Amino acid sequence: AFALADRVVVMRDGRIAQEGTPLEVWQRPADAFVARFLGFDNVTEGTVTGQAAATPWGKVPVPEDAPQGTRTVLVRPAGVRIVPADAGLRCTVAARTFRGTHVAVHLQPEDAPRLEAACALRAAPEVGDTVGVEFDGAEIVVLG
Repeated sequence: AFALADRVVVMRDGRIAQEGTPLEVWQRPADAFVARFLGFDNVTEGTVTGQAAATPWGKVPVPEDAPQGTRTVLVRPAGVRIVPADAGLRCTVAARTFRGTHVAVHLQPEDAPRLEAACALRAAPEVGDTVGVEFDGAEIVVLG
């Protein structure tokens, strides 16, 4: 539908959850339901203060105009940057899935929900590796 349509509608329990162009819906999901429907798993609650959100994954950068207070935060897999283990949030690589254009790397922090990162094939760590994670604010959406 996203490849062919001019407009898409995401339904939930017989009601419209979000309507817009495919790009609008993809870039700015209306809520956690729509984000998960689109296949995004990195969704959590956070407290937005200024240009950062306190989440179970630590502080993550958010857009300048992000609504403040307790919000749902989406971190796109492209916004999860793998760095050396001694930098950022420490995680263990739990799984890797080849997706054609990239590798989806499933990361398990010590005391936080699992994260998915999108990595180039040559840069993807192996299952069992310990890595660090930093976040790219351009790939983080504070949901309405």
